[in-house]
Amino acid sequence: MMLHKQKVLLAVGILGVIGASPLYAKDFSYTYVEGGFADVDIDNEDADYIYGGGSLALDKNIFVRGSLGNLDVDKNLEFDTVSIGVGHPMRMSERSDLVFALDYSFAESSSKIPALDNYDVDTLTGSAMTRTWLTNNIEGNLMGGLAYQDADYGGSDSGAILGAGIRVYVVPQFSVAANISRSFIGDLDTDEIGLNARLQF
Repeated sequence: MMLHKQKVLLAVGILGVIGASPLYAKDFSYTYVEGGFADVDIDNEDADYIYGGGSLALDKNIFVRGSLGNLDVDKNLEFDTVSIGVGHPMRMSERSDLVFALDYSFAESSSKIPALDNYDVDTLTGSAMTRTWLTNNIEGNLMGGLAYQDADYGGSDSGAILGAGIRVYVVPQFSVAANISRSFIGDLDTDEIGLNARLQF
């Protein structure tokens, strides 16, 4: 876990040096495709998460988004994930948007161990996120939300999700980002640190 975090921090530093130049600041786009990976710590259990997804702006006030992913916990357990959501961006200033969103995600386990196979996890999350131009081509994000989760193996629980990220626009249409997040749902604490790449339209 520590090695993964060091690699991510190094990558963020390199991206910051590469990205500290031209003027790209403009309206934020909510139509894009993206993909990424993350190192996940679930109550001190390491896992790897990869995903691909996108967002489509229906007009300037609403967008829909979705993703497909895979969470590999260990050689005996993994989860296939699907998420869909809807969001509403609000312009707060020339350099900032506030984004409200509601997302539903579904995860199903796959395991060679029968007792761990075919478990379903349903999660509904309401969140608010800021998107702010920190420099001419670097975007900063802060996110907070509340989640309700229903899992076959542990019943229903609710909790909070907090996150932050930095996105560097290499060119106006293409960007790379580093993100961290922490969730507290019931007795389960989850830390995530990851990288993603996005092509926007």
